[in-house]
This record gives sequence, structure tokens and C-alpha cells, in this order.
Amino acid sequence: MPETKPPAPPRKFIIEFNREGCIGAAACEAANPKFWKLREDGKSDLLGGVKNADNTLQTREIDEADFKANMEAAQACPVNVIHLKRKETGERLI
Repeated sequence: MPETKPPAPPRKFIIEFNREGCIGAAACEAANPKFWKLREDGKSDLLGGVKNADNTLQTREIDEADFKANMEAAQACPVNVIHLKRKETGERLI
């Protein structure tokens, strides 16, 4: 009987959003409304994200299932304030 390997655990990623640099273009929300929302102050929020004390940085862990849509949101951002990193290595992917 051939040996079967257990499935690899899903890869994890970290979204880092520099809210302070956001210009409110809402391209992130258009690309992925499940994770991004333009707020009344004219800046976006990372839904479900952890905010630092002055809400200038928001972070959230995601898995592979949400990676593609958030990569599209990051690529759509005209001011490059959304970054995705591999959780395991810290390697910045965008």
C-alpha cells in the first residue's frame, strides 16, 4: 500500500496596512469589499484588522483562500500602503 502524506497546512499571510498614508481612493474596497471599507474620514479600514494605538497601522492574518483577493487590493492601491507578507518568513510579497 503506498504511503500517503498528510496534506500540507495552509499557508498564512499577514496584511499590513499603513492607514496614515491612505488617500481614500477606495480601490482596495472595489477589489475586495469583504476585507476593505472606505470610512467617513475618507480613509479605508482593513475589516477585522488589529489597529495600533493611533490607528495608523492595521494588520490581519489571512490564509491562502483570501490571499488572491487581497493581493489584488494591494496592487490596486495607488499609494502602495497595503503590503502582504508570508507569516512564516516575514518575506514581503508586495
